[in-house]
Amino acid sequence: IYVMDLLQFKIGTRHDVEKLTTMPILGEIPLQKEMDGNRTIVVRENENNMMAETFRSLRTNLQFMLSSEDHKVILFTSTSPGEGKTFTSVNLAVSLALLGKKVVLLGLDIRKPRLAEHFGFSHKQEGITKYLSGGTNDIFSLLTDSGVTENLKVLPAGMVPPNPAELLASPRLEKAIETLKEKFDYVLLDTAPVALVTDT
Repeated sequence: IYVMDLLQFKIGTRHDVEKLTTMPILGEIPLQKEMDGNRTIVVRENENNMMAETFRSLRTNLQFMLSSEDHKVILFTSTSPGEGKTFTSVNLAVSLALLGKKVVLLGLDIRKPRLAEHFGFSHKQEGITKYLSGGTNDIFSLLTDSGVTENLKVLPAGMVPPNPAELLASPRLEKAIETLKEKFDYVLLDTAPVALVTDT
């Protein structure tokens, strides 16, 4: 066991992370392998289970860290696909909305959008790419009710564009976020993995 521990090179516990960085750890989210249909949203009103409590704990720690009113935008990313950034952003958004906060969740992983399917939306639904490409100037017309709570609005990625990096680098994205900050308490951004593309 001692030799196996010496040869261990993967991060397995919170202790491993604490040895490598001084950054604060806001929470630990267990791996959930089986996801049937809409059960990717594990935080529900009046439901108490381990996953819901995990996100409540994460929400509490995050609110403690973001005590200033200026800190309203939260970006989610990971090193590679499949590490749970969309799962985490969706459930944290629901958790914040159930507190009575007005929350908007943006799907900014516009190369391989997954946000829409978590809420059961059509993958052909219009989204942020229409605004970024100049198809509309009204960002609020693209917001969709989450179907989970009235305090949560979702802005999916929309159609996959031929020039995702250029769209995300445009000043219209900053304008969109600033506009949404005026109406919502929290703006959550579900973005692309940092190790694969330059978008995030």
